[in-house]
Amino acid sequence: MKEKFLKLKEENPDYSLDQLLYHTYQSLGTDLPFEQIKIDILNDLEIDEMEYYLKGVNTKLREYVEKHVWPYWEFNDKGHGPIHRMEVTRRVFALNETFHLELDPDMLYVIANWHDVGKYIDHKKHHLIAAEKFMEDEGMKQFFSDSQRKIIKAAIEDHRSSKEDAPRSDYGKLISSADRNTTIEMVFIRSFFVAKDRMPDMNIEEYLDYTVDRLRKRYSLENPENMFFEDDVYQVFLKDMRNLLARPDDFKNLYCEINHITDRSKNVDFYPGVVDYGKVYQKC
Repeated sequence: MKEKFLKLKEENPDYSLDQLLYHTYQSLGTDLPFEQIKIDILNDLEIDEMEYYLKGVNTKLREYVEKHVWPYWEFNDKGHGPIHRMEVTRRVFALNETFHLELDPDMLYVIANWHDVGKYIDHKKHHLIAAEKFMEDEGMKQFFSDSQRKIIKAAIEDHRSSKEDAPRSDYGKLISSADRNTTIEMVFIRSFFVAKDRMPDMNIEEYLDYTVDRLRKRYSLENPENMFFEDDVYQVFLKDMRNLLARPDDFKNLYCEINHITDRSKNVDFYPGVVDYGKVYQKC
């Protein structure tokens, strides 16, 4: 795998790390999940993916965010907790590199680490709550100018933008795109934690029907979710998800398998969800 990666890198010097990893994975022709192979490749190359992406971020800023912003995420449901924060941060930097946007790394880091703050207060208005909390944070003023803070605020607000109300900057388009899931497993794990938070008393079978219907609308050809920077990883995920949604029985079986659900007559809150799922994505 290491040799394939290095050969691909030599032949495609403009490829981002994410592109190199994904195209190396494709060249292997394996049925194993991309995330599993990716971790193996990174380990072979001795690359810490998160540190690779964050190497250009102000160290003092990272320390401040870890101390003063990360604690907010512990209050969110587990579908919007620290693991989601990590994955969105990774995706923001991966997409920035893939599409050669050259956006400010400090601003990207802060946008990703603030975007879902306040989800535990009001999930429908959390983007506004997060933006307001960012603007009220006195510590943030030492790292950014007033004009930068306005762009960051708008991007945080815009990460939930609709097609009729597009993000006001590339920063907003990028965080909106990075906030999208890219694996079926992650969709199923995160959605179950959200269900436990919002509809704990719903019967599992009823919830599965609801989820199939909801995701068919979300990932439909007629009304796809916003994706302003659509890379190979997302395109393949979208194809796989649509194929699975066309087979509802297979969808439900896989959903239950991933979330360790064995009795569909129980209510959503009966099962704990994949409480150790962070271990799988810890390096992401």
